[in-house]
Amino acid sequence: MKFLVLLRHGIAEEPSAQKNDLDRELTAEGRRRMEAIAAGLARVFPEAEAIYCSPAVRAIQTAEPVAKEYGLKIEKNDALAPGRSSRKLVDDVAVDYAIFVGHEPTLSKLMLDLTNTRAEIELKKGGCYGIAFDGGSARLEWMLSPRVLRRLR
Repeated sequence: MKFLVLLRHGIAEEPSAQKNDLDRELTAEGRRRMEAIAAGLARVFPEAEAIYCSPAVRAIQTAEPVAKEYGLKIEKNDALAPGRSSRKLVDDVAVDYAIFVGHEPTLSKLMLDLTNTRAEIELKKGGCYGIAFDGGSARLEWMLSPRVLRRLR
């Protein structure tokens, strides 16, 4: 069996004309919350073998406490950048248990595509989907809000 977690980046700086979108950072609150979210995620999904991350600064900063919890190295991948399609990355992942750190609406579109589901849904910043792959099909096992993840630590 294969399992994939799709984690949305934490609370970040607002977009501005002065800063490139990929350079936006997590806020102080976003960093603090991501530490707690990372601990909660490690409790609910202890099996992670790899962390793939968007090259955006806010996604990297989100992945850092997660990587620390798991003792893993972050692997940046352009397929997880804002507005990109990461479907091919799912097929190319060599491990059975992985975490993808990225952006909305890309992560929700990926989850809907993988599970062949139709819905209007969006992850909150710091929230995640857990997707189980069994044979040729995938199913949404859980969707956890950042509040729930922080309480699980």
